[in-house]
Amino acid sequence: MRASEGFVLGALMGAAVVWLWGREMQEYVEEKTHGVRTKAADGVRAVEEQAGKVLHRAGETLHRVDEFLQDTREDVGGALRAGQEAIRGTRN
Repeated sequence: MRASEGFVLGALMGAAVVWLWGREMQEYVEEKTHGVRTKAADGVRAVEEQAGKVLHRAGETLHRVDEFLQDTREDVGGALRAGQEAIRGTRN
């Protein structure tokens, strides 16, 4: 038997097995993998919760940084205006 004939025969046998026992095989696999799928779903949920906490903390940090930059911008602006007034005061 040639390899191509063996391949075709194997494909036909596989199709027949799936046609005859496909539902039973699917139910068996679902039954045996239920615990694994449940654990995987719980793991995904835990990752989601941790990611939410991390992103929340990052958002709070960015908010504090934004406030700090705003304060710094105001301080620098005030210092520059004071410098301008000091320079103008010496010219008059």
